[in-house]
Amino acid sequence: MPAPIALINMFEVSGGMEHEFVKWWKNCSEALKKEPGFIDAQLHKNLTPDAHFQFINVAHWETEEAFIAARTRNKDIMRATSGWKGNPALYKVSVSY
Repeated sequence: MPAPIALINMFEVSGGMEHEFVKWWKNCSEALKKEPGFIDAQLHKNLTPDAHFQFINVAHWETEEAFIAARTRNKDIMRATSGWKGNPALYKVSVSY
């Protein structure tokens, strides 16, 4: 079996929208964790209040195809509001120690 892929999505969240953003993220995660190929997800909050990216989502999927299919099936749930913007990208392990 190939190594899992990582989705890393850095979010710019407008001031005062943090609570709504976390609520949205949890709702999306609840839907996606039921999808085939989902492994796990964690939301990280920046320790610096005025950072460009306030939140970073790191999720692992068995394959790129599984992630794309899950995202397609859940596109209505995952639609972001005008209060935040994601910058998603998929990664594979390049070097491991």
